[in-house]
Amino acid sequence: MPFEKPFRFLRGFFCLSLLLICQRTLAESPGTGEKTERIIIVMGAEGTSEYGRQFADWAERWLQLAADKQAAVTLIGDSLDARYSDLELVLHELNQQTEHTATWLILMGHGTFDGKTARFNLRGPDLTAEALRNTCASIQHPLAVINCFSSSAPFLESLSAKNRVVITATKTGHEFYFSHFGNFLSAAAGDKQSDLDHDGQISLLEAYLAASRQTAEYYLEKGELATEHALLDDNADQQGTRGDQFQGLYLTAGSDKTAATLPDGHRAHQFILSTTQRLTLVSGEQKLLRDELEIKILELKQRKGSFANQDEYYDQLEPLMIQLANVYRSLDQKAKRTIYDSQVVPINAKKTSQ
Repeated sequence: MPFEKPFRFLRGFFCLSLLLICQRTLAESPGTGEKTERIIIVMGAEGTSEYGRQFADWAERWLQLAADKQAAVTLIGDSLDARYSDLELVLHELNQQTEHTATWLILMGHGTFDGKTARFNLRGPDLTAEALRNTCASIQHPLAVINCFSSSAPFLESLSAKNRVVITATKTGHEFYFSHFGNFLSAAAGDKQSDLDHDGQISLLEAYLAASRQTAEYYLEKGELATEHALLDDNADQQGTRGDQFQGLYLTAGSDKTAATLPDGHRAHQFILSTTQRLTLVSGEQKLLRDELEIKILELKQRKGSFANQDEYYDQLEPLMIQLANVYRSLDQKAKRTIYDSQVVPINAKKTSQ
């Protein structure tokens, strides 16, 4: 058909135009009555007062970020509760049925691994990877678990699942020396220098990459062999990706990832830690819809080569792009001021946003 190629070009141009329109930066800022995120910060057993002071500093940074995000926040491990152990408090908090749009679980402290069982050290009974996996199974909304402690790698394999971001401070359970990664991550989360794509907001992926780089530099400056290598998993393949495997925000060519699986990093880039400038508002529910559509589009693009022809590919892409454009359109309309002035429009005219 003589019009087949021009038509195919126009379909591709249409989808590309929608994609460019939808690249506008939006940050979370919940209004009255809107759902928010929740952040659970856990300070593990300190061991010594020196470590205790470090963990307190890290926790303070996360608390400030939570306040800036207007998120619901819970801090465990800073004070004693004679009625419950820290383990019971953590599991109880995670088991709460909430209407939050996302959960962040941040574990800071020491960890151990005996070759079979990985543990996060708490005052009293420790938290095992298996216990945390079983407890998190009931959480259906997006979940980020940030393990800032030694020997934490086995937690990644246990917790890796769809709609989750899992970060560990080490790449194996046998990296058992004290981990400095948590210090660099908590600092990078609010540092505007972490904003790699200069979109005015710092994502969990960007903070992870900055902290991984700074951790490596820490050992290099001390002239010591690095005893920790952080991993990030957000595609549920239980493998994880090191920070040095990224170039910018994307995995470098040759990284050991299968074409059938979306590479690590995309889901983590949707978790926003902080903003560096004033941005257009987006509600929690709108953000959930936008994030899910973006992941579906990326997964579809990942499978583009498997389609019999381009028309079949665009038949699936167009509806997703239109839905995403509608999300942004609704945000634009919400941001417009309502004009209701008798000298501008008649007094009995219907209120509009135009």
